[in-house]
Amino acid sequence: MENKKKFAVVLGSGLNPDGTATPVTEIRARAAAELARRVKLDELICSGFRAPQDNETEHTEASRMAEIIKAEFAKDAHKVAGTPVLRIEDKSMDTIGNAVFTIELFLEKEKPGHLIVVTSPFHMERSIFLFSRLLKAGWTIEGSPCEEWSGETRQSGAQAAMERAKDFFSDIAQGDLKTAREKLMQRKPYSNQKAA
Repeated sequence: MENKKKFAVVLGSGLNPDGTATPVTEIRARAAAELARRVKLDELICSGFRAPQDNETEHTEASRMAEIIKAEFAKDAHKVAGTPVLRIEDKSMDTIGNAVFTIELFLEKEKPGHLIVVTSPFHMERSIFLFSRLLKAGWTIEGSPCEEWSGETRQSGAQAAMERAKDFFSDIAQGDLKTAREKLMQRKPYSNQKAA
């Protein structure tokens, strides 16, 4: 029986004005490091550029999460199940972008494997839905929720965001990454950027 590669993706949630990770981004990164302590991962992908309203800085959500994860690995190296390859996806500005660009850059050419999504509890259902719509058949997808930040206020908007995600995919076939990317690039804030 062939062993499936095991990937995890941790989704960013903004930067502070000084370019440091917001509390939610930090909590998610620490949860991803904790996951790597418990589960042997082949690759750990940090996903996120920054939200359009965040100040411009040389840092991205993904780069800040990678720094936090590396620091966690360094202080607890003996507890890590096996240090995964750390990858950076730093084009996405929203959750649909997290899924599109993570898959495009790191998962599209892989044989179907196992993907663990690390994010906040209120954000998990939509995140898993997006990755499951974009990955080809044969992938196993599960969530590993971090703790909810004590100041989190976005829970009430989770259902509306889920409906928008379903609407986005209403005319896109399962696994059609190309069409999803094209549609994403026509939407703000991506339509304001140069095509990647």
